[in-house]
Amino acid sequence: MQYNSVFVDEKYSKIVEPNLYGDAILQPGISCNDVYSGDAASGLVKIYRIIRDAAEDPKTPAGEFTHGEQSNELIDLRLNNAFRKSKKIFQVTANAVPYKLGEETLQVAIMDNAEDRQYAGLACLAKEGTTSADTAAITAANVKTKVVAIRKEVRKSHAKADTAIASVDVFAAMLEAAGSSYTPVANENTLTTGRIGKWIGMTWYEGDLLDRAAAKYYDSTGTLQTVDLTKVELMIYDHRAFHVVDNLIAQRIVDATDFVGSYAQNEINTGFRVSNAKCAVIKVKA
Repeated sequence: MQYNSVFVDEKYSKIVEPNLYGDAILQPGISCNDVYSGDAASGLVKIYRIIRDAAEDPKTPAGEFTHGEQSNELIDLRLNNAFRKSKKIFQVTANAVPYKLGEETLQVAIMDNAEDRQYAGLACLAKEGTTSADTAAITAANVKTKVVAIRKEVRKSHAKADTAIASVDVFAAMLEAAGSSYTPVANENTLTTGRIGKWIGMTWYEGDLLDRAAAKYYDSTGTLQTVDLTKVELMIYDHRAFHVVDNLIAQRIVDATDFVGSYAQNEINTGFRVSNAKCAVIKVKA
């Protein structure tokens, strides 16, 4: 480095520029259901679903009970999606940089796997939900009409339409529509943060990870499924029917045996399943 005719020292900052990762959409209890994770050590979770009776007509007073038997069914949730990352850390390299190479390398491995897990979960939701017959593109002019129509499909199955994941384009159209519907004072938070929170009774997520043409996951039968997420515009669903269960989350830095240094390792083991396709409606574009 030279200022005019004078050479000056070069120094390297200890600050590490952060990597860019997609938003964490899979939030237990909010955008997905993980209530069975406590039973997941075996690798296969059996979820009970009680079968309800059909609606009946009223009867006259002073009558007798008719006795029926309660039945249920079992839904398999196989924890068969493993995400692993191991990175070498040579000791001589770690000594030669001003930042903590081991900690930063482990953090990268964790974030890489976390994003992989998000892609797999979104692929499961898109694959196992019910695809809407409407394939016309969503715009700012029709976004509210489209959202209400898809929500209606979910509600007609008696599911709770409480969560919406929109592509970046659809989310932008929704923000535009929401911004034009409310006064600036009431809508100030939306305009300044770009977050809408709840709209039409649903919690909204901007699906910036709906950008992979071949997102993969293993379904409950052990079959590898490939899903084009770039065609997904909007997913509206009841989060209770979208199961995401982990039985292993591990991060570690261990000494290497074949070179002087260590390994930064991360592993996540997860199962994904939509237990009732009627509870999730997926809007794709033609």
